[in-house]
Amino acid sequence: MTGLSEQEAFELFARCIIEVAGPRSEVSRDMSKAVRSGEIVDMMLAQSSFDALPPETRKQIADQVEALVAQHMAGEIDVADPEGGGVSSK
Repeated sequence: MTGLSEQEAFELFARCIIEVAGPRSEVSRDMSKAVRSGEIVDMMLAQSSFDALPPETRKQIADQVEALVAQHMAGEIDVADPEGGGVSSK
């Protein structure tokens, strides 16, 4: 199994944020916009929104990202495949 590209890593991070914080949360909207646009200003806004989350929420997101990356690296899931990987893995 290969590593993740920068874009795949951002998409994985965004999916975990959406799963933990909810799809209608400010941080989810900001991160999704940053992933789509790739613009520095959008990335900065997403970072600011993420940094404003409670520490427990940031920890939940980080734990979920780490678990999915480990599964990806072990070949258990393909996080680049929206149908077969990511938050709703096997």
